[in-house]
Amino acid sequence: MRSFDEIDHHVLVQLLRKKIQDERFLNLIWKLLKAGYLDLHGTKKEGLVGSPQGSILSPILANVYLHELDVFIEHLQEQQEKGAIKRDNPEWSKLIYQKNRMVARQETKTKAFKSLMKQIRKTPSKVVNDPDYLRLRYLRYADDWLIGLCGSHAQAEEIKEAVKCFLRDHLKLTLNEEKTHITHARTEEAFFLGTRLSIGNGGEAKVVQQKTSKGKTIKRRSTGWATIMKAPIDKLIGRLNSRGFCTATGEPTPKRLWTQLDADQIIQLYSGVNRGLQNYYRFTDNWKHLSRIQYILKFSLAKTLAQKYRISVPGVFQRFGKELSYSLKDERGKADRKVSFYLNRDWTKNKLAFQGGTQRDIDVIRTVIHLRTRSKLGKPCCICGEAKGQIEMHHVRHIRKLSNKRIATGFNSLLRAMNRKQVPVCSDCHRKIHRGEYDGLRLSQLAYLPR
Repeated sequence: MRSFDEIDHHVLVQLLRKKIQDERFLNLIWKLLKAGYLDLHGTKKEGLVGSPQGSILSPILANVYLHELDVFIEHLQEQQEKGAIKRDNPEWSKLIYQKNRMVARQETKTKAFKSLMKQIRKTPSKVVNDPDYLRLRYLRYADDWLIGLCGSHAQAEEIKEAVKCFLRDHLKLTLNEEKTHITHARTEEAFFLGTRLSIGNGGEAKVVQQKTSKGKTIKRRSTGWATIMKAPIDKLIGRLNSRGFCTATGEPTPKRLWTQLDADQIIQLYSGVNRGLQNYYRFTDNWKHLSRIQYILKFSLAKTLAQKYRISVPGVFQRFGKELSYSLKDERGKADRKVSFYLNRDWTKNKLAFQGGTQRDIDVIRTVIHLRTRSKLGKPCCICGEAKGQIEMHHVRHIRKLSNKRIATGFNSLLRAMNRKQVPVCSDCHRKIHRGEYDGLRLSQLAYLPR
């Protein structure tokens, strides 16, 4: 559904006026909505509809706007839902009667009893398509929403049309027909928040052990009607391809833009991508298939390091090890800490695994250090090699964005040759740079290349 770009300003302010009486505050909201924006060419675009993207108020205003949809669905639930429970399945009741008779005759160890139990597991205890029973469930995250319906296809069409009319008449929004689908959860998959949803995996009905949300292990009958949640591996590979990690078929490729970074920075960036995807999809039923994503990222990292150091991929593993680790050294040349690519080796399916972590497991100090702006203040001056005095950073903006009309001159041309925006220098050399005394300096004259 397209909602953010089509929010009607008048409708939004009327909704805010329900709770906010201060017209001065509402005038500020009006100014925010009408402020517009500047495009890449510096041309101002008027904000006629929608909330400004990137604004801190945009998510709040969108939730205020779509809260009306939440309320409408609640009323729809009250109107549409019917029936207390589903009717018992006569076939299942008949099988249970036969089972009880065989138990009374002590025939539980016979082949006939085992065959009967298999048949009971395959048979639903309730009427699946009970016309006198309907349930509606609704979930929304930002402008992405999902309605689950236990009912007929005709009832689903009716609910979709009701939502479409409400959005059009009350919120002045247009339902995106291309993204809004009615799917049969048993035979088709629905896509919600980056996850494929369906019901039933087509497996054989059996008794399985399952952990509850409180960690208690129980036995339950699995009839193949459980909710299945899968990570869209094909879409993830497509996203990695668009970001330059692999080809369209999933063949790892080097990230050329990252070769200018330090080795530990490159490893941390790749680890962040791998860990982020695995943390998001840890609950999925096809969890082990994410090993392919990890493989792509691992060998993309190896190829990036190979391109950076101009060595072969086997040479990268020989240099950095199988886990692609890099040791950082302090100013005295001793090992300070080790940075390794995040590799997961446990591909056992566990839907509740994401509930096991706690905030106490995180090294907050180390995390804050990683989040700070990268600097080389611990390095000596790259011009004279002085390490005892005060080291400062010489900065220049937009080295990579200089056009033909703005050719880098003076010392900036040296930085552009290194493709860097900052270099560590001592106080004396820093003043000489700004006085133009180093404008004719060449790369070969530097004490070292600050990579």
